Amino acid sequence: MTRGVDFEKLPEFAPDPALWPRIVAAREAQLRRRWLGGGGLAAIAAAVFAAVLLVPQAPPVPMDVDAIAAGERESRVLEVEWLRVAPAARPLPSARLRAIDAALQAAYDRGAPENEVAPLWQRRNEALRGLIVRAQEGVAVDAASTVTRI
Repeated sequence: MTRGVDFEKLPEFAPDPALWPRIVAAREAQLRRRWLGGGGLAAIAAAVFAAVLLVPQAPPVPMDVDAIAAGERESRVLEVEWLRVAPAARPLPSARLRAIDAALQAAYDRGAPENEVAPLWQRRNEALRGLIVRAQEGVAVDAASTVTRI
C-alpha cells in the first residue's frame, strides 16, 4: 500500500479578493528595493571608480639614467684608485661592499626602477671611498672585517 496525498480530499476555498493586489504590491515593493539597493551599490561603485580616475596621482618618477651612469663611472674610478692604494696584490672587498654589489645585481636582475638603482650606486661609491681612506691610513681589511655579522 502506497501512502501519498490524495488531492481530491483537500478542501477548496475562495481566496480573499484583495489577496492578489496585495501580492502584486508586495512584489513591486520588493523589486523597487532590489533596484534601489543595486542602484545604490552601483552609485557607490561609480563614485569610487571616478575618484580613482579623477584624483591626481603622483607623477611618475623621471628616469634618472644620468645619475646611474655617473654613479657607475665614479665607481669605476674609485675602484681603480682603491686597487692602486691597497697594500695587498689583490685586496678583499669589505662585507658591506659585497652586500651592496649583491643588492645592485638583484636590482638589475629584477628590472628595478632607476630611483632604486641610483642610491645603490651612491652607497657603493661611499663604501669604496671608505676602503680607500682605510688603505691610505694603513688599515688593512682583515678577514674578520669581511665577515658579515648579524
